[in-house]
Amino acid sequence: MRIIKILLIISLIWPFLDANIANADDEEDYKKYEGDVHKKHNDDYDDDEEDDDYDYYKEEDEYEYYDQRYPETNSNTWNIWTRSTYVNKGELPLKEAKEIQLKLENNNNTVSLYLIPLDGEIYVPGKIVAELLGAKVVNYDNSKILEINKAGTELIFRAGTNVVYYNEIKTPIPAVTFYLNDNIYVPISVISNGLGYVAEWQEMNNAVVLKLLK
Repeated sequence: MRIIKILLIISLIWPFLDANIANADDEEDYKKYEGDVHKKHNDDYDDDEEDDDYDYYKEEDEYEYYDQRYPETNSNTWNIWTRSTYVNKGELPLKEAKEIQLKLENNNNTVSLYLIPLDGEIYVPGKIVAELLGAKVVNYDNSKILEINKAGTELIFRAGTNVVYYNEIKTPIPAVTFYLNDNIYVPISVISNGLGYVAEWQEMNNAVVLKLLK
């Protein structure tokens, strides 16, 4: 009789015991799953840390262009940055992409690179030019962003836009930057003037000389 009572009590409370055991197992599985998810999330974040940390460009700026319907700026030079999106540049010194020597005036520093004439501008790989001028350069490859710093001047370009952040001020540039062969190409007028130089084309030497702006 006593055994029967014990069996009866067990049969009555067994569903609750079973539920508690199941809940404990579920909770343990959830913690394991949650840990795996967090680990994966953290691993993914670390892979792109340099780009995810860089939030200077707001999301809405990613494909933003300045309105090109600005009053025309009367300028026949290809090497002067007028801070406008519409500039009458006149004739460029070259018609097609060409390998040239880029030099600093009164300096032995020289690099060989391609100039690309496009949309009334002469494009150069921003990283190479900035380093020639002694600037510190950081590339954010996934975001296609180029950050340049020199002597208190900061230029930040993003491929596919016609703006530059010049000392944290969003400023128009006369043409759209682009990404090619792991380089962000920018108008030579913008990067040279922005860092305090002007570019001079020397046909006889097949070279561009960067001179200090006066």
